[in-house]
Amino acid sequence: MTVPQRHSWQPPVGEKLVARAPVSFATGAADRVKGRRWFRDPERRDIQGELAGWPTGPVYRLRSRAGLVVKTVLGVTFLLGVLALAVVADGNVPSGSGPAGSGGSGSLGRSEDPENEERDFPVLWAAPGTIARTLPWELDPARRPDTDVTHLVLTDRRLLVLGGLQDPRDPWEEILWETDLSTVATVGRRPFSVGGRDFRITFTDGSWCRLTSLEGESLVRGLATALGSEVR
Repeated sequence: MTVPQRHSWQPPVGEKLVARAPVSFATGAADRVKGRRWFRDPERRDIQGELAGWPTGPVYRLRSRAGLVVKTVLGVTFLLGVLALAVVADGNVPSGSGPAGSGGSGSLGRSEDPENEERDFPVLWAAPGTIARTLPWELDPARRPDTDVTHLVLTDRRLLVLGGLQDPRDPWEEILWETDLSTVATVGRRPFSVGGRDFRITFTDGSWCRLTSLEGESLVRGLATALGSEVR
């Protein structure tokens, strides 16, 4: 870990800054995994207790199907009641109405990877000794203080994670993690996510991470360009 800098980090002379954006590990959006995330090995075991230096974090379980069925039934019943009142009041059913997730604007659509987006939601997929296992715990919003932020930074040589405090009165940040671009294999969007903000970075050893960012478009495009590939 480097000594914190009291200003925005800049690469050394001779290295070019390409893009940066605030990032965190993603969070599940489908009903059974909503608000949850897991850290897995290729056998789908939970490995968060094996990650060196990581503080204890929340232990999540899948939402039960029974609870989701009850919630859906109650939601539909409530909606039907509202529609009935609308009919009585106006004599018309509001256009475009329907339960959430039935194809309206609030629907996530169809997942291309239900095993990792609906039935489970790993944000770290890493066998022992792989690159993704070295990512910093500060990327997990459930572990870091609310006042701290993490940025993913792309230069023409490296991919870095910076952590710090974005207080205009006393800002600082430090390098938490870095890897050469040669260790990155692919980057791709994960459209089955809130606002389509998630993306996945896969390393050359097969390990990967799923991140999310409100401002990550330039980062994803820049990384794809550096890898000589199309954004998927």
